[in-house]
This record gives sequence, structure tokens and C-alpha cells, in this order.
Amino acid sequence: MKEVPALGLDLGTTFSVVAQVNEAGLPVVLPNTEGSPTTPSVALFDGEQVFVGAVAREALATEPDNVVQLVKRHMGSQWVFDYHGAALGPEHISSLIVRKLQQDARLLAGDTTQMAITVPAYFNDSMRLATRRAGELAGVEVLGLLSEPTAAALAFGYDRRPTGTTGVVVDLGGGTFDVTVMEFDGTDLTVRATGGDAYLGGANFDKVLFDLFVEDFRRTHGLDINDPDALTLEEFTQTSQDWLIRANRAKHDLSARERAAVSLQAAGLTHRVEIPRELFLDRSRVLLDEMSEKMLDVIASAGITPKDIGVVLAVGGSTRLPAVRDRIRDLLASDPETSVRPDEAVGLGAALFAAQRQLERGGALVMESGAREYLEKLQVNDVAAHTLGVSVFDLSAGIGGQSIMAPVLPRNTQLPYETTRSFYTMRANETSIVVPILEGEGADPDLCRRIGVVTIAGLPPGREAHQQVDVTMRLDRDGILHVSAADVASGAAAATTIVHTHEQGEGSAAADAVVRALTVR
Repeated sequence: MKEVPALGLDLGTTFSVVAQVNEAGLPVVLPNTEGSPTTPSVALFDGEQVFVGAVAREALATEPDNVVQLVKRHMGSQWVFDYHGAALGPEHISSLIVRKLQQDARLLAGDTTQMAITVPAYFNDSMRLATRRAGELAGVEVLGLLSEPTAAALAFGYDRRPTGTTGVVVDLGGGTFDVTVMEFDGTDLTVRATGGDAYLGGANFDKVLFDLFVEDFRRTHGLDINDPDALTLEEFTQTSQDWLIRANRAKHDLSARERAAVSLQAAGLTHRVEIPRELFLDRSRVLLDEMSEKMLDVIASAGITPKDIGVVLAVGGSTRLPAVRDRIRDLLASDPETSVRPDEAVGLGAALFAAQRQLERGGALVMESGAREYLEKLQVNDVAAHTLGVSVFDLSAGIGGQSIMAPVLPRNTQLPYETTRSFYTMRANETSIVVPILEGEGADPDLCRRIGVVTIAGLPPGREAHQQVDVTMRLDRDGILHVSAADVASGAAAATTIVHTHEQGEGSAAADAVVRALTVR
């Protein structure tokens, strides 16, 4: 009995795309019920219903308190949206977006609940787990998580089948930025280095234009909408959301024209502003410089120079900005490849990855034999985006010692990978040991992110100081972290747990129930 191909989902910050491999072995984007290949990642809460997509995005200017956008920037955090007394986390909002996309896709794709979901390359363990949980809350079987630049490279490699080529993927989406260096070698796709920024994307360029609107409106009418005394909170929220939408449109206009004209309204006043492209570029320079810094850092981490690069892929809708493409060309000495549509590349790669995972499980997919053979042989080798370690006390660091971040699993380690490092206790008579798990590139724990703890409890009394504790870290091929710790002296008597900020409690369980009861349209 043939199996319906799983879906590949690019769960984006501002727009999402779903795709599927057809019987010819080609990945194709599945349009939503409105006929669009992309769906705004925006949710409008209206009673017992949630509207996801264009309707929700249009409601930003009129019902901002009921609309949630850019939720991907909060994945893995304790951010919540209060809805009828239920604290909905980022994974809850994302699950509604996933459910909408799956519902629409099944009209064309057939009855499937299997899906591969992409994540930014820099996403850490808690962010990846929150993304997986969003799929599960939506009723989806998540076959795997794939880094977005890797997905884009997979889509390009599937079409071109390059061998012995070093590629760089520059992925600038609506809210996130990724850079990845990878090697193409037939059916082997190997990441060498990756990096990114959770808060750099097209929305930042929109904010540049928004700020220009504010300046020009204040200069002309003497009204600063950012002044708390100028507008009521409701007026400010509605005005700012309307101006941000207009800023986004102006940004697209400036990709083709030298000037963009925008009509603005606030407090009963109307104003027409013209933004020259040169002014927009000048104010955007700091964002372009941040992009450059990330690109140069990743290339250096991979141990290559621009002359080693055989292909540059520009993906994510925001790479369409001429200034972004010019900066990529200047730094990497190569014109970005455009054979795969920037806003669809990640979704297409996700569909190929989903089919590969199905075939790996023995799935009975019907497709052209050459495509099946390629996907059966396909090897996707990703890397750790961040250094992972533990917070320890270093007695050798001067008088009294100091706390340091001791690396256990370095950045850009190829996945899957497992390693163990030994540490030693400081005090006698300890009955439990708490091992803080950190993420970051510096030695100072205060400059790293604490992503969880491992607790060894129930240790026997009367223990001496300086007892060996082995910490084992394993990153699976989806980039999800598994941590354990063992007290060597007591062996199996030690118990270990790792706690993440997003793990469920009573409040989260209640939010789960609310989300599952909502009707998504």
C-alpha cells in the first residue's frame, strides 16, 4: 500500500511555506486555501476561533490586542500571550499556525499527519524542542528538524547535483538571519560552520522606515507618536501597526524604485512622506554591517576564504533587497544564485528531507526511480550551532578562584555527537549536585545562556570533597540536546534530570487544552 508523502514545513517568522514531493520526485509548494504559496505567520484570536494568515495580518491595524506575530523570535522562552486566562506560550501559537498550514495542504497533498519542520541554524536545544512540541500540539508526527540554510542547500543540490563544491547559504527571512558554509558532494551534504542572529531580519528594515516616518511626521506636525502623552495606548497601538504595514510595502517599493511615497494618518492628521532609497540605505547600514560581521565570522570558522566558494545561495524573502544582495556580492565575491525562489527554497528542501526520512523508515513512497535512489542515498550532516558546556569553579584562576564556562561540546561539532567530560566536587558532605548547562562562546558564565540544569540527587552521606562527576552531552541529528551526569563513586545511585524553561507545568497543560479546543481557519 503506497504511503502519502510527508509535508515539509518552513515555519517562518513572518511567512510560512509548506511543500511536498510529488510522484515525479520533485518538491512542489502547496498553496493555501487563498491560493497563495506563502502564509503570513500571524494569528488572530476571535472568540473560539483563530484565523491564521492574511486575515490575521490585515487585522494588525484594527485589532492589535487580539493578534500575535513574530512569535518565532520567542521560541523556547517564557514569553506568553494571555487569552481568556490561559497563558499561551510560543509553542502554542506556533501550533495553531502549523495546524492551519496542514489543514490547507491536505486538500492537495492527501491525508498525512507526518511533517518535517525547519528551524534557524542558530536555534538551541530549548528552541528546537519548542518547535517540535508545536508540531505535536497540532497533531503532527514530526519526522525531524532541519536547519533552514541546510534545507535551502538541499533544494539547490537536488536540482543541480554538484560535486566537490563549497557553498555559502545566506538566509535573511522576515525575522531571522542565518549563514552556513557547506560542502556539496553528490548525495552528501555536509555543514562545516554556521551562525546567525535571532533578531535580525526583514522586520528590522521595516523598523528603519517606521522610524523615518516618525521623524518626518514630528517635523511636519509636531506630533511624536512615540511620546506616551501624544496618543492613548489604543491609538498608539493601532497607528504603529498601520505604519509598520506601510513600511513593509515601502521597503518592497524601494527594491524597484528610487523613492517610495507613503500616506500616513495619526490623531486626525494626514501626512504624505517620500523616502529616497539612499536615505533608507544610509539608515540601514548598521543592519548591513551586522550581516557582514556574521558572514565573515562563519566563513572564518569554516576555515575558507571567498575564493574557495563555488556557489552562494541567497534565500529568505528579504534577500531580494538590492542592498542586501550588493553586500553579499561585495563580501563573498560572487553573485547570489537565484535558481531556487528565495521565499520557497527552505520549504522545498524541507519536503525533500521529509521524503528522505520516510524512505529511511521503509516508507512505500511512489516516485520516479532516479529521485528515489538519490533520496535513499542522501546524507545530510549538520553541526552544532553553539558551544555547550557547564558552569564550574576554577581554583587555578587566581586568589579564591572564579566561575567559568567549561566547554564540553564545541560549536560546529558535526552531528550526531556524544562526549563525556569529568569534573570534581569542591565540598565534602554533599548529598546533591547541581550542574548548570550553559550555551555560549565566552568563558564568563554571565555572558552565556543558562539553558537547563542536571541534578544528581540522593547521594550517600559523609562524602569527601573532590569526587569525580562525569557529564555526558549528546546532540542528536536534529540538534536536540541530551544530557546526563553521574557521580562516579556512587554509580547507579545517582539520579539525573534536565529541566528546560519551556517544560510543561499545570499552566502549560491548561494552555494545551485551550489550544486544542480552538477552531483554526
